[in-house]
Amino acid sequence: MNYLVILDADAGELEKILSGVKSMVIKESKSADTSGMPLLLGDNLYFLRNNAERDIRVKATIKSIQVVSSGSAEDISHQLKEMQPKLQLTEAQFMYWCTKKQVLLVEFECAQKIGMIHLDLDEIKGQSDWIAFQAFSVLTSGMLQ
Repeated sequence: MNYLVILDADAGELEKILSGVKSMVIKESKSADTSGMPLLLGDNLYFLRNNAERDIRVKATIKSIQVVSSGSAEDISHQLKEMQPKLQLTEAQFMYWCTKKQVLLVEFECAQKIGMIHLDLDEIKGQSDWIAFQAFSVLTSGMLQ
């Protein structure tokens, strides 16, 4: 499966990924939500600089997935601090993710530039919502459901 991941342009996430400094991203995990596609090792991540941009230019492969959940924000906070060298979170990002009940820490490898793929999407949600897709035609024809 492929996933469209929206990054934070203000935090320079795409540049950090391309330079090799950032090798992990966070996805919100809603344990009650079973409608989403499960992430698997070897799945592809396609990074979008932010939710206003419509061009994909970077791809990576999922290397590992770690579920972090807790009844208190301290547990997630501790894990985020421990993974900070891979996550490269800003203070604002750190505070945002600490408030979540459950997150997935998704480590990736082989981040590389690809030929530009222009998306035809009316609305791209926030950073915590990844879009699962099998074929780019779904994203480039404006037919995402």
